[in-house]
Amino acid sequence: MERPLAVDSAAAPRRHRPHPTLPRKRGRAASLPSLQAGKGVLRRRLLRAAPLLALPAPAHAQRWPGGSVRIVSPFTPGGANDLLGRFAAAVLGSAFGVPFVVENRPGAGGNPGMELVARAAPDGRTLVVAAGAAAVNQTLHRNLSFDLLRDFAPITLLGVVANVLAVHPGLPVQDADDFVGFARAARGGITYGSAGIGTIPHLAMALLLRAIGAEGVHVPYRGSAPAVTELVAGRIQALFENLPPLAGQMRAGGVRALGISTAQRHPDWPALPTVAEAVPLPGFEVAAWQSLLAPAGTPPEIVEAMAAAIRAALAAEEGRAAIRRIGALPRPLSPREMRGFLYAEVAKWAEAVRLSGATVE
Repeated sequence: MERPLAVDSAAAPRRHRPHPTLPRKRGRAASLPSLQAGKGVLRRRLLRAAPLLALPAPAHAQRWPGGSVRIVSPFTPGGANDLLGRFAAAVLGSAFGVPFVVENRPGAGGNPGMELVARAAPDGRTLVVAAGAAAVNQTLHRNLSFDLLRDFAPITLLGVVANVLAVHPGLPVQDADDFVGFARAARGGITYGSAGIGTIPHLAMALLLRAIGAEGVHVPYRGSAPAVTELVAGRIQALFENLPPLAGQMRAGGVRALGISTAQRHPDWPALPTVAEAVPLPGFEVAAWQSLLAPAGTPPEIVEAMAAAIRAALAAEEGRAAIRRIGALPRPLSPREMRGFLYAEVAKWAEAVRLSGATVE
């Protein structure tokens, strides 16, 4: 077992705000058999981070983790947020020799789960899997009781999920260039769907239409699956949806994919150009993402140790493959890089929310 990280108790002051108690029975320790089987490789990589993982214990220090660690997933089980949280739990549990337990706290776009962790003690014992929606919500919701940039200590990015620009195959649109011409000429704007008002698929299309000088009529649905179904049926003309819900219909020919939203082509879809190159629209990049955060004030040595563990896991092919099986792409960032990433995402989605006119009280 790896040595617990020694942290001076003075470095992790408790906040004066009340700490909501998380029930112990709602979650369970996550495990990924492939990662457990390869934990020898993981631990050898972690030993290279020894200055972070085995700091000398100062006087009156408390040992971290010192017990189980809770990872709050603010969405329902089975989605990318939950699955990437369980990936992180398996990696960190193997690295530090204690259970990391995922607890699902869904509702209200993830805000209640985020608020719970924002108010938790900054002792490294409570974490949250924050989605790209958290950056959107910073502007979309007018009365949030927490601030994504102020109330959290970024650890790392767990995975990025690309969006795909797709149209009904009956449209006279064969590629992204055709789409630009069709959208600009559409009287009253093209009809496009999304998983709901203020979701990343909604706002990504708003950004794209603004960039190409076209109009659109937004048709929100209750989730990605019905939006894809409506596109296949031809009741809407386009989507800029996350890749996983579209992948089956892309293979079956039920929709026509025109471009992917990430900066580079997707390794599983190498023939699909990026939107940036296909339109062309240099610098255009939007994606859903999942990250790992701690409450603000968590000692930096704890944050760095967890980030190092995730980076070590994603340096191995089995770790990268586990992320890709979830439908995401690995993109580990250092805590400093993660903070800069959050600032950029909040600014980008604030502009998208403004363009869309969406708001939630």
